[in-house]
Amino acid sequence: MDPLTAAICVVACFIFYNIINVAIQLLLIGPLSDYAPKSEGPRTLPFIGVAYLTLGGTEVTLKRILEVGKAYPPCFKTSLGNISIFVTVIPEQLKVLILSSKTTEKNEFYDFGRPWLGDGLITASGSVWNVHRKLIQPSFNHMILKSYVNTFAAQSSIMAKKLERHLDGPEFQIHKYLSLCTLDVICETAMGIKLEAQTSESCDFGEVVENVISGLVKRITSPWLYLDFIFYRTQLGKEQQKNIKFLHEFSDNIIREKKKEIHQRTRQRESADNEQVADSSSTHFETLIDGLLKLSNDNKILTDKAVREQVDTMMTAGSDTSAITASFLMMMLASHPDVQEKVYQELTGIFGGDSAYDDSGELQITPEALSSMIYMERVIKETMRLFPVAPVIFRKLTDDLDLDQYTLLKGSTVALNIIGVHRSEKYWTDPLTFDPDRFLPERFANQRPFSYLPFSGGARNCIGSKYAMMFLKTIAATILWKYVIRQDNVIPDKDVRIKIEFLLRPVIPISVRIERRTRKHDFA
Repeated sequence: MDPLTAAICVVACFIFYNIINVAIQLLLIGPLSDYAPKSEGPRTLPFIGVAYLTLGGTEVTLKRILEVGKAYPPCFKTSLGNISIFVTVIPEQLKVLILSSKTTEKNEFYDFGRPWLGDGLITASGSVWNVHRKLIQPSFNHMILKSYVNTFAAQSSIMAKKLERHLDGPEFQIHKYLSLCTLDVICETAMGIKLEAQTSESCDFGEVVENVISGLVKRITSPWLYLDFIFYRTQLGKEQQKNIKFLHEFSDNIIREKKKEIHQRTRQRESADNEQVADSSSTHFETLIDGLLKLSNDNKILTDKAVREQVDTMMTAGSDTSAITASFLMMMLASHPDVQEKVYQELTGIFGGDSAYDDSGELQITPEALSSMIYMERVIKETMRLFPVAPVIFRKLTDDLDLDQYTLLKGSTVALNIIGVHRSEKYWTDPLTFDPDRFLPERFANQRPFSYLPFSGGARNCIGSKYAMMFLKTIAATILWKYVIRQDNVIPDKDVRIKIEFLLRPVIPISVRIERRTRKHDFA
C-alpha cells in the first residue's frame, strides 16, 4: 500500500469513528433545545463541532438555524470543524460586524468556491476585492442602469410570450423560465452578448450552477471533506470538477465572442470618418466586460484569468440570485391575490393609456415607470425579508474585535444570521406574516436599523442591488400586465419549505398557473 493510500485509510477510519460517535450522541442528547444549556450555544462535539446540526439535509439545516435563534441566546460562540464561529442575530452587532474594516475578508468556506470563482467579488480576499470592486463599480452607475431597462423589458416580454403555452392550463414550474430570462439579461447587459437562452430553451447553465453550489454546501458541512486530497477522490469532488469545467468553458466562450465583437467594432471605427464615429458612439455605454477587457488588453491591470473570474461571478450572482428571488416573488403574488390586485392597480395608473405600448404592442417600460412602482417595491422588499437569497453571511476577522462582552479573535469567523433577524419576533411584528406595508416610509422609519439586510451592507454589500430591484420590477410588471397568477393550493407563508444551499431555495419548485388578464379598454 502506497503512503498516500495508507494516509487516506487512516483518516477515513478516524472519520468513521467520529461519525459513529456523533450518531450515538445524537441519539442520547434529544431535541435541539436540549443540545446545551440555554445560556450557551448548541453543543460542540470533537472534530466536527456543530456539523451534526446539518445531518438530515439542507432543509433540516435551515430549520435548525432558525430554531437556534429561539432556543439559545441571540449570539453565541461555536465551531464547525476546526473553524471558530461567532453567530448573531442582534442588529447592533450586525451593524458593527458589517461596517468594521476588520471583517471585509470572507471566511474559509468561500475558499471552497475559489476553484470556480477565483478572485471574483464574492470570493476575493479583502485587498484584491477592494481593487476589483473599484474597477467594476462604474458599470453599475445610474445612467448605465437606466440604459439596461430596454433589455430588461425586451427579455421579460420574451419570457411572458413563452408562458402563453401554459395559459388556462394546470400549474407549472416557473423558475426555469425566470432562470433563462435572467441569464439572457445578465449576458446582454453585463457581457454585451445576446445568448438567446430563452429562444433555444436548451441552456444548462442554471442547473449546473445549482449543482456546484449544492456540492459546496455538502463540503462545508462535512469537515472530513475539507482536505483537497480527500475531497477530489470522492464522487462529489469529481462531479464538482466536471461541473466547474463546464462553467469555465461557458464563460470562456462568452469572452471569446466578446473579444471578436470588440475587434470587429474597432476595425469598423478605424474605417469610418470621425463624424460617423461620434454619431455611432454617442449613446453607447461600456458594458462590464468591455471595461474588464480594456483593463486586460490596455493596462494589463487584469489578467485574462481575472476577467474570467469576474465574468463567472457576475453570471452567477446576476442570474441565479435574481431568478430565485423572482420565483419567491411570483409565489407571494399568487398566494396573496389582494396584494397582486393592488400591484396591478398601481400598474394601470402608470400604464393606463395606449401610450403605454411600443410600436410592437408591448408594454413600454421606462426608468420613470419603474420609479413610479412604489407599492411594487414594497412587495419585493417584503418578499426579500421573508426569503433573503443570502440567508447567512460568513466573514473572517483580520484582527481582534471587542463586541459587547465578547472578544472575537483574529482568524475566527462571524456568521451573520440574516434570515434569523428578518424573521425575529423581537424585531418584527408578526414576522411570518406577509405585509408589504411594513415598508411604508412612516412605518419603516421605526424599524430597528440593521434588522433588514437582504443585500448585506457596508463596504462589501451587493454591488447589483439597484440593478436587481429594477429588473425584478420589470419582470413582475410584464407578467402581471398580461396574466393573473394563481396557485391551486396556497401554502401559508410560515409553512413554505425552504432550504439553505449558500443561497436560499424552495424545497419544492415553485409552481403557478396563469389566466389571461382582461382590461376594460381591451374591449373598446
